[in-house]
Amino acid sequence: MRTSALVSWLFYSYVATVFRIKAVSVSGQCQSDQQELLLGLKNSLNSSSSEKLVKWNQSTDCCSWDGITCNAGGQVIGLDLSKELISGAIDKSNSLFRLRHLQQLNLAYNSFKSKFPSGFENLANLRYLNLSNAGFTGQIPVEISYMTKLNLTRLQNLYLNGLNISADRNKWSQALSSSLPDLQVLSMSGCHLSGPINLSLAKLKSLSIIRLDVNNLFGPFPKFFAEFQILTSLHLGGNNLSGNVPKEILQAPKLQTLDLSFNKLLQGSFLWFPPNASLQSLLLTNCKFNGPLPKTLEKLTQLVYLDFSSNNFSGPVPSFTTLKALTYLNLAGNQLNGSILSTNWSSLLNLVSLGLARNSFSGTVPPTLFQSQSLRIIYLPQNQFTGGFSEVKGEFSLPLEAIDLSRNRLQEPFPMFVFEIQGLCELSLSCNKFSGLITLSAFHKLKKLSVLDLSYNNLSFDSSFINLPLPPFLPSIAKLKLSSCNLTKFPDFLKNLSMLDHLDLSNNRIHGKIPSWIWKTQRLSYLNLSLNFLVEFERTSYITSPLLVIDLHGNLLQGQKPIFPPQAAYLDYSSNNFSSVLPHEIGDFLQHASFFSLSGNNIHGSIPKSICQGSSLLVLDLSNNSLSGSIPECLIQMSVSWSTESEAKQSQQMLEVLDLGNNQIDDTFPCHLKSTLRLRVLVLRSNKFKGHANCQENITWPMLQIIDLASNSFGGKLPQGLLMTWNAMITENNEHHSEILHFQILKLSELSFQDSMTVTMKGIELELVKILTIFTSIDFSSNKFEGLIPEAIGDFRALYLLNLSNNALTGTVPSFLGNLPKLEALDLSSNHLIGQIPPQLANLNFLSFLNLSNNELIGKIPLGTQIQSFPEASFENNAGLCGPPLKAPCESPPVTKVGPPNPRTGNHINWNLISVEIGIVFGLGAVIKQKSQDNSSMDPRKKAIVIIKSIAGCGFGQIRSGFTQLAETLPNAQAEAASLNGRRRFNRLQSKPAYDPTQIST
Repeated sequence: MRTSALVSWLFYSYVATVFRIKAVSVSGQCQSDQQELLLGLKNSLNSSSSEKLVKWNQSTDCCSWDGITCNAGGQVIGLDLSKELISGAIDKSNSLFRLRHLQQLNLAYNSFKSKFPSGFENLANLRYLNLSNAGFTGQIPVEISYMTKLNLTRLQNLYLNGLNISADRNKWSQALSSSLPDLQVLSMSGCHLSGPINLSLAKLKSLSIIRLDVNNLFGPFPKFFAEFQILTSLHLGGNNLSGNVPKEILQAPKLQTLDLSFNKLLQGSFLWFPPNASLQSLLLTNCKFNGPLPKTLEKLTQLVYLDFSSNNFSGPVPSFTTLKALTYLNLAGNQLNGSILSTNWSSLLNLVSLGLARNSFSGTVPPTLFQSQSLRIIYLPQNQFTGGFSEVKGEFSLPLEAIDLSRNRLQEPFPMFVFEIQGLCELSLSCNKFSGLITLSAFHKLKKLSVLDLSYNNLSFDSSFINLPLPPFLPSIAKLKLSSCNLTKFPDFLKNLSMLDHLDLSNNRIHGKIPSWIWKTQRLSYLNLSLNFLVEFERTSYITSPLLVIDLHGNLLQGQKPIFPPQAAYLDYSSNNFSSVLPHEIGDFLQHASFFSLSGNNIHGSIPKSICQGSSLLVLDLSNNSLSGSIPECLIQMSVSWSTESEAKQSQQMLEVLDLGNNQIDDTFPCHLKSTLRLRVLVLRSNKFKGHANCQENITWPMLQIIDLASNSFGGKLPQGLLMTWNAMITENNEHHSEILHFQILKLSELSFQDSMTVTMKGIELELVKILTIFTSIDFSSNKFEGLIPEAIGDFRALYLLNLSNNALTGTVPSFLGNLPKLEALDLSSNHLIGQIPPQLANLNFLSFLNLSNNELIGKIPLGTQIQSFPEASFENNAGLCGPPLKAPCESPPVTKVGPPNPRTGNHINWNLISVEIGIVFGLGAVIKQKSQDNSSMDPRKKAIVIIKSIAGCGFGQIRSGFTQLAETLPNAQAEAASLNGRRRFNRLQSKPAYDPTQIST
């Protein structure tokens, strides 16, 4: 991406400028023996690609050769062959090690591809040694890593970046401190170092530059670094350091660069910065620093590079007006708030990049940002900026290349001034409230524009934008996102955009056919046309587009089968009108697919065995169709197309989500899934499965989070042995470190996907577009299971939802259910449970839905507990129960209702637990529906729907507001509990709410 490349260039060019080593002037005439040794070195190497070595010859003085420095006596004291693409082997006999006067040796960034040579002990005069990324293979020998036998006591500069140091833990640091007393520069980045940083390094008082980044160092931050009086640069990023950073490190008198980034357990806060600090570069990216940014930050007048991104800093930001040297500022991903108007941005004449994304900044965006004469990148998405840009007038920044103001609250007419910024390459204004009419001619000055995202505003486009076949501009467009832009047809000019590789026209009103040129483009790899009114494909005899991601869900597509591009990794054709059998050769189209969904169509027939050829599948969703037959055993077992058993084993361990729910599949429990060690979601609900769920062979599903076997004919006892393998439900994750269950297709930007699923929680159906890895649920309802509730469930401390209703379970309500601290919904209704309600259920602090109705429970409902807060319907049709909330007092026999219990009455919820609606998503949303109840006056065909969504990355949305509005539409006490507990749950799950511009509707 152009933006990230520019940011990298800013930092590394700055570092290179600060620490560049100046060459020593050439003097003296080369001695013959020195020239002979250098030519011997040349002849031992593959020097054909080296610009320096090809010029070395006997006819010229070797002291004049490129890369050679001589002293007055004509002896070689400096050899610099860095970045020369040299290959070959250097061994101990090489003439290099007979250049005994060498003081500086630089072989960095080559491709020697040989074992690390010995012989450095002969170079006793070395003061500067740089072997970084020279291509030497294997581990460095003991001598060089321990420094004990090299006799390099004069060495002052040591660069070993990228080499595999073989020393164990502390030995490398102890060897350095005892063997190199005058060391000034220590650079061992990416050297596979491990263990804590040893105290022995404190002896090297002369160190001015320390680079130990990108290793596996752990333990506390060493305080002794603050005592180094001439320390100018300290790089410890990319390790596993933890604990608090001592504030004394900022008081090191000559410290210019401090890089502690990507130590995720490193923390601390800055109450103040010393007024005379020499800091020029301060990087704390992706740590756990917190607290406010002190006002004394304004005193760091020499600061050039400041990156505090992805921490927990909070509060307002100080003014940066005094930081005249500042080039790069990144505060993204914190909890900062307030206005940014205190800084006079136009006075920062060196500022090139500004990143304030993913905070809570508010107020207006300063118009002076767009008139800066230095800014190239303005990156302010996912904040709460408001207002418009009516005050932005006059000349605009000539170097400005990227503007991202997406996911804010900006409004008023569309900021047409952006079309005057001729150097603009990236423009993202999505998920705001901009309005206005956009013409294609408005873009005529933006000839460098490669990324355009105007999604989710209130924009419209004139007929020229739609009908102009050949645009005279926009030649460089690579990514075009116009989701929810009121388009009614495909813009004709799209087929002539030769650089286009990413197209998103989702959630518009486009009718008709998908044009055939889509399948014939040269570069298009990402296509999202979901949520339109498309009805069919314009077929083509061949496909040349290199499509990797295709999302066409939520259209009206019909016909025999979809189009399957041969290289596609993500295929979503769900929620359409395809009506046919699955093609018998479907596996031929899925050989590269990680995600495949045909959910919600009219597909019938059996699942072809060829589907097993999709050996890379992570998600397979064929739910909500009319499929029959059985599950092909080869889906997990070795297919005839697999050449080796190991290949089959690798495949069966990849599948993470399998959803076959709501079909007509007639089969037994899929015991052949026994080796799917990565299985997280299994949905078989509403089919014709039968038999026992106990398998003779051991099944291990350690990562299983969600299982739904509801509405089948499974019988026998619940599978105690199988339950005991579900470690993901046993482990109680820390929600602060929870991750999203997602599946990476390719290591490219935005080519990832997450599955959405519908779960019923507290009587309300929620579609969770992102599934938190902490979310777990079990639904075995509406089967024929019998016997006791297994004790293994009592260990599921991470379980959120449990539904065992409508079975033939016996015994008592087990007290161990009170040991499930995360449980929010419990349904044991319509079984044959006896005995009293255990008071331990009162320990379930988050329980907001409970149904024990239609059993044979007796005794008094426990007093003074949360249990009594549930409605009467949660306990009805238990002849022996008494006490509130039931009307029957315990001192008189309760009235027994005539007739068998009706599982469809009372406080019953429809546990459509997991109908996975899988699709490309860019945010977190929820569709919340009230399920009608028989004892309600509401027409059962009417549903109160609150949509809280963010389809194209518009953020989590106003979840709390949605729950509150929903509660107002529901008449019973259960809805109020849903509102209160739902808010509590989602407050825990979201770190900070983002603004959702889509309207809440009912």
